Amino acid sequence: MIDGKKIYFYRIKRGLTQKAACEGICSVSYLSKIENNSITASPEILQLLCGRLDIETSYVSGEFINNLKKEIHDWYEDIKYRNAEDAHRKYEELQIQMNNVDDPDLINLFQVILVRYYIYIEEMNKAKELLVQLTDMKKMYTEEIEFYIFQFTGLYEFLLDNYKTALVYYKRAYGLARTLGVKDHEIIYQLTSITNKLGYFSQSLLYAKTALDAFNAEANYARSIDCHIFLGINYSRLKDFDTARSHYVTALNAANFNPALKRMLPNILHNMGYSYFQAGKYGESLNVLKECLKKRRGINTATTICLIAFNYYMKNEMKEAKQWISKGLNVTDEENITTGYIRLKTLEYKVYELDHTEEYQKFIEEKALPFLEKIQDRLHLIELYEELATYYSNKFLYKQANHYYAAVNQLYKEHL
Repeated sequence: MIDGKKIYFYRIKRGLTQKAACEGICSVSYLSKIENNSITASPEILQLLCGRLDIETSYVSGEFINNLKKEIHDWYEDIKYRNAEDAHRKYEELQIQMNNVDDPDLINLFQVILVRYYIYIEEMNKAKELLVQLTDMKKMYTEEIEFYIFQFTGLYEFLLDNYKTALVYYKRAYGLARTLGVKDHEIIYQLTSITNKLGYFSQSLLYAKTALDAFNAEANYARSIDCHIFLGINYSRLKDFDTARSHYVTALNAANFNPALKRMLPNILHNMGYSYFQAGKYGESLNVLKECLKKRRGINTATTICLIAFNYYMKNEMKEAKQWISKGLNVTDEENITTGYIRLKTLEYKVYELDHTEEYQKFIEEKALPFLEKIQDRLHLIELYEELATYYSNKFLYKQANHYYAAVNQLYKEHL
């Protein structure tokens, strides 16, 4: 069936203006009415427009379209739950089937799920390019397509560490999901993660509790453990260390009980060790963190090593702190800056009592802050802004100190 929506879709796809598409066939105003389905064009004009836009007029049954739509949704489930073999196989099959489709809604659905597939296989440039193309079709979005656009744009921004932008899109997706009656627990989980990253711990706590109930109900044990970890992190930040520990213990028990979930033990142990550190229980923290290192088996060890070094620093055991800082710097890359590297370097300056030097100030301002501001690491930024404010105050450079005090206040205002 050829209607105005299809004419509009293919005109945009071919990159033609209304004037170019209808020249010699009808007026621009007449084409506009066709595209808006406010009039029914004559068969002769539709045939000419289809020829101009290279639209196939062959009939595709409604049953075929409905079955294909179900296959696309099944493909999305495989992507979402990381069923790699099925996701890749269905991608190949659907590509072939979509060659026989000229239904704009179905094409848009396939393309928006393709964005999620590209993100899954870490083809971020392709995902971005397709999101831009879909923006050109905004006039044709169904509410379902808009829901997916918000969600996948949020995921794209989250993976690029653009947490504030990601939060805006995920909140839009969450609102639209409620309107549509869609139950997608991953949205709530992502909101848990993003608000935690931004330091909005009370918000993150509420999302984590909601997500935990949902994942428990569907027996998604891996995601349940993830939620317990986030609950532990949030309660620790809110200084309720006993409740935090209860969630970490629950997560540990669940991971130890299921062999398939033992891979989650290092993450649980690291965060549990950090909770002990926040509570000032440095001995307990060290025991847990060293157990975490054994489980990591040399993979992604920098943050745990850094935290061990901080524990020794807080215990005033400087020899051990220096040894662990050296270990940490050996497994980080100065050229590929990370938050772990920044923490190790700033701790190194403190341990060697060089945090009053110009070298320290340059490292913070020229390397650490640009990186942390880019990834919107709010809590780490507050910490370093405060340190620089103190640094400049001690040197009686009050203008520079006030600049960083103002930056701290701004971040607290954003949180409120």
